[in-house]
Amino acid sequence: MTGSVTTMIIEILTGKFEIPTEEVSRGTVFEDLAVDSLALLEMSLILEKRLGVSIEEGVLNSQQTIDEAAQVVEGLGAPAATGPAAG
Repeated sequence: MTGSVTTMIIEILTGKFEIPTEEVSRGTVFEDLAVDSLALLEMSLILEKRLGVSIEEGVLNSQQTIDEAAQVVEGLGAPAATGPAAG
């Protein structure tokens, strides 16, 4: 499923944020695209709506690659055996 989440993130970056397609790949770091925390929050909201998962603020960060972010988001979709983690 990571491939499809990666594709969604790339579509959001190139569509919503109008980043040129040639600048975006699976290994691209958000910071290198000048994607700031506000843009990452907006992306989180879009992904939440599309995937039906809850993405807390800070889960996606500017130091992640697109692929790393996709893996994190995919992990959120896994059924939880217990309630929210304490912390």
